[in-house]
Amino acid sequence: MTYIKQVREYCENHKGTIIDVSKVKDEEFAEIPYKTLLKILNRLEEEKIVTSVSKGVYSIGKLKSGSQPNVLKQYVGNGRGMVFGYMLYNSMGISNYHPLITEIYTNAMSSAHKNIENYHLTKVNLEFTDEVIEFIVLLELLKDFCNIKACNVLKLDSAVSTLLNRYSDELFEKVIKAKDYPFSVITMLEKKLNEKGISNRCRDIYCKIHNCAISVL
Repeated sequence: MTYIKQVREYCENHKGTIIDVSKVKDEEFAEIPYKTLLKILNRLEEEKIVTSVSKGVYSIGKLKSGSQPNVLKQYVGNGRGMVFGYMLYNSMGISNYHPLITEIYTNAMSSAHKNIENYHLTKVNLEFTDEVIEFIVLLELLKDFCNIKACNVLKLDSAVSTLLNRYSDELFEKVIKAKDYPFSVITMLEKKLNEKGISNRCRDIYCKIHNCAISVL
């Protein structure tokens, strides 16, 4: 099978999805030289089989503005990522502020950051299981705690309280090794865990990873 036929066949079988060259060059087209793959995609773009939506990212077919399922299918779900920021807070009923940008953490790309239409993607090397997602939600809420626009404070407090009950040192260590948070978030987490009588070593774990001094609250 020729290189171009191989890419055409892939496009035919994956209509409505996204080709992220940084991922497929090793996973789907490892035998195709990188420059050749780019030339093939440029040719397919001229034929309107794919559409460039960002540097190194193509939609198979035309990606219309607001065609959310395409982006989410590629970068969120099946352990690949999660939505965070105001789109998350909207879904939780914590805020009714509607942002222009949808923010995503994902492991499904090689670059540190990527912009696709109205999506901003940030790479995080984690498998996004349900428990990992819930814990990141907790850390995000603590990070933004006093700065969430149009915030329903009662729902915010309720969500934080519920998520604190699922804390474990093992989960904290796994997440904090892959996704850094300000030390102020860790001290806030520790304080709230202690207030609920939940045993934790979050400050010790954080400081061990980041080689920082440990002080007593």
